[in-house]
Amino acid sequence: MIINSPVGRLPFEATSVRIRGGRLRLEGAMGTWPTSVEVPLAELPAVVGRLLPRSTSAVAAMATAAVLAVGYRRRRRGGAATVVR
Repeated sequence: MIINSPVGRLPFEATSVRIRGGRLRLEGAMGTWPTSVEVPLAELPAVVGRLLPRSTSAVAAMATAAVLAVGYRRRRRGGAATVVR
């Protein structure tokens, strides 16, 4: 992945994705700096909707709702849901 910023184009290497505390957290490194991106779960439908054509927005909303439900159930059972590591 490449991060475009005012200081230049920097490589970003993702190391893990987790759902914790009501947020999707992508951890990794931007160049030599450890970094993370956090997205509140409530914002995921809007993010997914922007990635897909309008005709698939309803399907995207349903898929996002299913992912959120699984993450919520795992959090209620006492553990963080690790999606990718």
